[in-house]
Amino acid sequence: MKKRSGLKIFLNIAVILGIFGILVYLLKNNLKDIFWQLAKTPLLTLLGVLGLGTAYIAVEGENLRLMAGSFVKSISVFDGAMAMCYAAFYRLVTFGAGTMISEVNFYHKKGLRISQGVGVTALHLVMYKAALLTWAFLCLIVQFFFFSSQAPHLIGLILYGIVVTFVIIIGLLGLTLSLRLQVWFVKLSHKFLKSTKLRNGVDRINLQVYSLREAVDSILQERPLIFRIYLVNLLKLVFWFTIPYFVMIQSHPELNFFQCFGLVCFAVILAGSIPTPAGIGSFEFVYLLLFKPLVGTVDAVSSMLLYRFASYIWPFLIGLVYFLVDKQKTIHSEIKEIKEADETK
Repeated sequence: MKKRSGLKIFLNIAVILGIFGILVYLLKNNLKDIFWQLAKTPLLTLLGVLGLGTAYIAVEGENLRLMAGSFVKSISVFDGAMAMCYAAFYRLVTFGAGTMISEVNFYHKKGLRISQGVGVTALHLVMYKAALLTWAFLCLIVQFFFFSSQAPHLIGLILYGIVVTFVIIIGLLGLTLSLRLQVWFVKLSHKFLKSTKLRNGVDRINLQVYSLREAVDSILQERPLIFRIYLVNLLKLVFWFTIPYFVMIQSHPELNFFQCFGLVCFAVILAGSIPTPAGIGSFEFVYLLLFKPLVGTVDAVSSMLLYRFASYIWPFLIGLVYFLVDKQKTIHSEIKEIKEADETK
């Protein structure tokens, strides 16, 4: 018992040191431009950006409380906000690979079964995409005449992004809700897989998919709840998409709010839909493509870096604090176990 507790303490400390090593690497390479921009930003502008970023996190907390609260009533808005920040923390330190796993793990610690946690995470993505699709469609309608006269070549790109996002939503819902698709998958697997071991693996996956479908279906059955979740997702995007306008309006008073809001929305929806040159982040590439003709390179880059700080770094920093507090509690608990083991001898 004592050796096992000591090993757990060592592993927890090693994880913390490893993560700090990754952070040093990121600060030297990927994040230095963002922090350099923060140092040049006026205090009032920075506070406004932080306020909008924090408002997003708070609304996201309510969003996740509504979804996860269907299974465990004790989950609070604060828990939902921390789930978002915890996932943001792991998104950065694992370079995106551990985002979904960390969110599911957070829900599991709060009392949800793994299948329920996966169901909430899948629905979380679907509702985010649905809200993004709604805003993109509305912004395209409102700004259609502007784009048709100023940048007609972008209309096709935006429609492409809208269609791809719609296909992703339908695909996710199909995988999580369609019993026919699930049965077809099992039949096809058993037809071509002759190994008993592989067939057993398919059966285990099928059981997990069934549990996932059941979890998502139980939330979607509550129509008033799902409508509330949809509205909350629409609201949360308003705070992030307002950030560039808030940053640039001081230098460009002629800037149209709906135009700026729409461009951010299009940048987000296109970022996951089109290939980009090697070495350039998809969002950064599309954002600069859309905003440079409007406000110039310098202001476009500055607003993009502040947007990235509020939407990427700020949740990560909160998640980092949560991670360290959680690890401190774990290490303290293991030390307590060792002391109790020594006292019983």
